[in-house]
Amino acid sequence: MDDENSAGLAAYVDAALTLVDLPVEPELRPRVVMHFDIAAALARTLLAFPLGDEAEPAPVYRPAAVRVP
Repeated sequence: MDDENSAGLAAYVDAALTLVDLPVEPELRPRVVMHFDIAAALARTLLAFPLGDEAEPAPVYRPAAVRVP
């Protein structure tokens, strides 16, 4: 990730942590940013996968009701 995106991601992490009032020790902050960077890279990979117009979401599994005697 380039420096501009890295700075934007770090700012996002700081804002998110502030929003949810979640304290993070200063020495752990780089690891949190690193994990967000990994998640963003995974999302980019998934979003880059082309889907045709005929692609539909999988049906939702709904288990049958179990009757207990």
